[in-house]
Amino acid sequence: MPPMYDVILTCNYSPWSSYRGGGQKSTHMIATELARNGLRVCVVYSRGIFERIPVPENLPYDVRWAFFFAIKPGISSPLRFLNGLSFYRSVRRMSTKRTVLHGNGDEAALLGSIRDKKKFVYSHRYPGFEPFMFQTHWGTWKTRLSVFFREPRFTAIALALRGAKAVACTSASSADQLRACFQVPDSKVCVIPNGIDPAFLEVAPPDASARGVVYYGRMTRAKGVDILLRAYAGLSPDLRANHPLTLIGDGPALSELRALATELGLTGSPHWIAWLDSDALAREIAAHRLAALPSREESFGNTMLETLATGAALVTTRAGSIPEVVGDQALLVEPDDVAGLRAAIERELATTPDPQKAAVRREYVRTRYAWARTAEAYRDLYEA
Repeated sequence: MPPMYDVILTCNYSPWSSYRGGGQKSTHMIATELARNGLRVCVVYSRGIFERIPVPENLPYDVRWAFFFAIKPGISSPLRFLNGLSFYRSVRRMSTKRTVLHGNGDEAALLGSIRDKKKFVYSHRYPGFEPFMFQTHWGTWKTRLSVFFREPRFTAIALALRGAKAVACTSASSADQLRACFQVPDSKVCVIPNGIDPAFLEVAPPDASARGVVYYGRMTRAKGVDILLRAYAGLSPDLRANHPLTLIGDGPALSELRALATELGLTGSPHWIAWLDSDALAREIAAHRLAALPSREESFGNTMLETLATGAALVTTRAGSIPEVVGDQALLVEPDDVAGLRAAIERELATTPDPQKAAVRREYVRTRYAWARTAEAYRDLYEA
């Protein structure tokens, strides 16, 4: 007889896949906290037919796999909308009338149609939508088909939102965007911020010897790494020599970004590093003078909070939810502003590190963002 689950969460990819980011980490952390609070939890992640993904031992929740329909992870595929079918099939077999279903993206398109469930909750984690979406009205199937042929994922998200009893957004900015693009009623929407991985609060804070500029995250256009490379290339040779650039992560734009670095004459720097676990990443951030995270869009901004949690200085943008999340604890520039980003980096590198400011950054995160608090908010939502 299959296990009886209190909560089944779903998420495309996994925290251990080659292509991963804040959504996968958030799903894992929420599931972990719910399980630690005594709930029977399963997470259904997706993987391709040839992927072999090692799962850590002693996870407090169960893991199941759905088939991922795509040619290559991280690349938008005309077949990706079919993931909704594989997740539906996997979840339906495990769900009972006492089970809450909790989707975290377009993979959850069909979960609302599963009959044996207690409730379907949807977390909106999509960072941004194309301009045409802000003029889209979802009243007819004609509209859904029209959007489907432009971007199938958007129609999948619309189906998930329609079937959900409650929709959680990680920021007020993200909630406003969701209402504008999908006309979700206010009565359905609530804001539940993400938490912070404790590893970033526990690392030793930066000291006066810290050198260099670090970026970490997915290598995609949305993260603005190309803007960082252009801004960094414009720094003086002496400043670049004293503060080398490190780029941590992976993603579909990696080859293109390496080519851009070569084109810009950045020989010997940047230093490219693949994904790191939380402990190693926290140490790497704290070893640098500042983190530069010039995103073009963000629904929340996990990496921004992780930087502040280490105490390191942060230069980022005003995109999406970032100003709301970081408050006055970072230097903010406009997205796509190469000159503005360069000036902000120069300004921060010219500033003597201040242990008191580092302590304020860490306390800002510690008092506002905790996964235990996030999981408690979701548990209240499940019972509402």
